[in-house]
Amino acid sequence: MRQIGGLLGRCSLVLLMAAPLPFLPAVQAEEQAAAADTEEATSGASDLLQLYQQAQSQDPRILAAQAAARRAGHQQREALGRLLPQMNADARLTRTNYVSGMTDTNYSGERYSASITQVLYDSPVWQSFQRSRALSEQAEAQGENDIQGATADLVQRYFDVLAAQDSLELIQAEKRVVERNLERINSLYDRQLASITEKLEVEARLDRLKSDEIEAENRIWVAREGLGEVIGRPVYEQLERLASQPNLEAFDLKTHEYWRDQALATNPLMQARLAAVEAQRRGQKEAFGGHMPKVSLQLSSQKSNIGYENSQSGETESNVAAISVQIPLFSGGSTQARSNAAYESMVIAQQELEQARRQVLREVRTAFLNTESSLAKVSAARLALSSAVKAREAAEKSFTFGINNAVDVLDRAREQYSAQRDLLEAQYSFLLSYTVLKRWSGTLNEEDLERVNALLEVRSVEYAANTAG
Repeated sequence: MRQIGGLLGRCSLVLLMAAPLPFLPAVQAEEQAAAADTEEATSGASDLLQLYQQAQSQDPRILAAQAAARRAGHQQREALGRLLPQMNADARLTRTNYVSGMTDTNYSGERYSASITQVLYDSPVWQSFQRSRALSEQAEAQGENDIQGATADLVQRYFDVLAAQDSLELIQAEKRVVERNLERINSLYDRQLASITEKLEVEARLDRLKSDEIEAENRIWVAREGLGEVIGRPVYEQLERLASQPNLEAFDLKTHEYWRDQALATNPLMQARLAAVEAQRRGQKEAFGGHMPKVSLQLSSQKSNIGYENSQSGETESNVAAISVQIPLFSGGSTQARSNAAYESMVIAQQELEQARRQVLREVRTAFLNTESSLAKVSAARLALSSAVKAREAAEKSFTFGINNAVDVLDRAREQYSAQRDLLEAQYSFLLSYTVLKRWSGTLNEEDLERVNALLEVRSVEYAANTAG
């Protein structure tokens, strides 16, 4: 019996191990789906234009702006409907039990009617339609302003990722230089040819670079999270980098007066504020229209065999054409108060327009100055980088002949990487400032992104400085 029981136990264990667990297929499917999503996200390199096209269907700010413009269009159509003929039809079928004294009568009744009403003169209705048109224009302009703002923000986030990657790679390059020189210093120190101070200073510099490397890696992930926020998915793939020698001079800056006039004419924020002023002006006229008479035309037709209080009647047919005139006499002062409140709303809209005009002029001026400054900084940074490279090479030669120590060489290498970082930041700053300038002038579109995207390419960057060590 014990042998049989042991055999049954072993057989049960084998069957349990051989049978698939019920939850394993679901877990495996989820893992495969997650791996497929990650592989799709990380395959290939994405450029600015590709992410922009993805953001058009994923950025909540863009989708909300488009929905607001569509909503305003529907509201305009609703207001138009109040100016068009209003048609109604009515049908009534009755079954009546009529009792009067000893008389008990049952009879059926039918009534059919149709009417058409057309507004001939109604100031509030007309002004309401004009106000809805202005509100529709305001929503479209505001939506365009939001879309251009979201586009400029996407460019900012894209270059934030590139700048964070550049910072990490420059830190890693300097770290490699320090590590090679530390090996050299340790070898010299073992032969008592280098001082302990020099050795400790190089070690401290290496430790600081390791800390900076951790922080730089974190900045990359933070920047990628910011980019993924606007396109609706994590950004794990490689991003195209700025070309080593981008032709920034091809961008025509024109003059500040040109951008100022362009902004005053086409900036969508100002267009939205102008439409808001017009909408409030129409709203004030709509409120004041409560003092005006209303005239309407009504055509109606009725066929019925139902009399007064559903009494039995012979079949009748009537056709009526009427003109209705309503004259408001007194509403307790509410109409005038509504008109005064609408006037103050118009004053508020005018002040918001002036505020927007000043903001646009300031943003255009600032962006234009930043663009000019960044372009000049690019030229200066290129010269500084060339000088820093020569200074590092001279320091390395002096170190070879024993004139300089390793710390001097590392200082020159740091200056070279700092100059490289300044050059990259100046290039990013120019492209961002140019994008912001186009955005506030109201002319930022996909063609501008294509011009910026043409400066990007798929390439791996390795910053290195040969050292005597």
